[in-house]
Amino acid sequence: MELIATCAFGLEKLVYDELKQLGLWVIKKEDGRVIFEGDELALVRANLWLRCADRVQIKVGEFKALSFDELFDQVNALPWEKYIGVNDAFPVDAVSVKSTLHSEPAIQSIVKKSIVKRLQQQHNSEILSENSGAQYQVMVKSNKDEFIVTIDSSGDSLHKRGYRTKTNEAPMKETLAAALVKLSEWTPDRTLIDPFCGSGTILIEAALMAHNIAPGLARTFTFQKWPWIDQTLIEKAYTEARDAQTPEVKLRLYGFDIDSEVLTIAGKNAGNAGFKNINFQRSDFTDLDFSKFENATFITNPPYGERLEELAYVEKMYRELGKKFKESQGSSLFIITSHENFQHLFGRLADKNRKLFNGGLKCYLFSYLAK
Repeated sequence: MELIATCAFGLEKLVYDELKQLGLWVIKKEDGRVIFEGDELALVRANLWLRCADRVQIKVGEFKALSFDELFDQVNALPWEKYIGVNDAFPVDAVSVKSTLHSEPAIQSIVKKSIVKRLQQQHNSEILSENSGAQYQVMVKSNKDEFIVTIDSSGDSLHKRGYRTKTNEAPMKETLAAALVKLSEWTPDRTLIDPFCGSGTILIEAALMAHNIAPGLARTFTFQKWPWIDQTLIEKAYTEARDAQTPEVKLRLYGFDIDSEVLTIAGKNAGNAGFKNINFQRSDFTDLDFSKFENATFITNPPYGERLEELAYVEKMYRELGKKFKESQGSSLFIITSHENFQHLFGRLADKNRKLFNGGLKCYLFSYLAK
């Protein structure tokens, strides 16, 4: 099968590396996705183990279409019966960008009708009840008249690990938090500190990595109800994941936040993930003695100040953070923000600057490496 791991813009190389580490054959990476080959076991493993991807999809077909007749015929020629049974559900979702066929509802309708006709012919049945309990979410994306048609195997987005039952107002997705930890090259022997920890996602993702816990181990996936995937393969992948865990790892993880309520949420989230030893403490970052932090890694997602009334406070905070960080010894800092002028406010040019997206918001990961 040709499979696709979708991801936020800027994370393609991380997802590429994750797939290679799983021993999978990667075909190519494109904006927002990495295409790879694999069998049913590869599909299961990718869903279980990818930390920075959003979804794992089966690529059913790719073609160009300039009219709805062309779209109908191209979709109808694809082997839908390989995946979708006579009684299985197959909702259709469509996205169209700069294409002649720009009406997304119309695309959804035509694709649905085309798949129905194909399945009626191939299954020799006029009735498609869609009540088996198995679901195949068909996803159609068109960009400049080029269509790619996939079936989603994940269900809920992969950022939903299952441990985060409550969040603060502007939570960072688990996939982006994992990406920040990976990009920092943090290792479990170093102290990790988040001075604006919020609901604790960065620290929890770091702990999952340190213990080699598959991020999807505690959740369910759409593919688990697909009858053509052997249940023994699914159990094999889960057993591998459970056996791969390394519980005996001593970590020094510290999260600080001024909001006691959000720290309570962070503690619950960490407990849900199986971690009781992440140190969450109530403190304004200005009260922290950075000189006590030696050879530490700081990874943080502070307030951005998107609203005008917050901007002055946030800019003052960035200036103060720059002064405080100078007090640390042999430490590195990785901070994500949407503020274009952050480096000037911080008082030092970053050693590295990487563009990322937090939701739909363009941000920058500024990396200040240990001296």
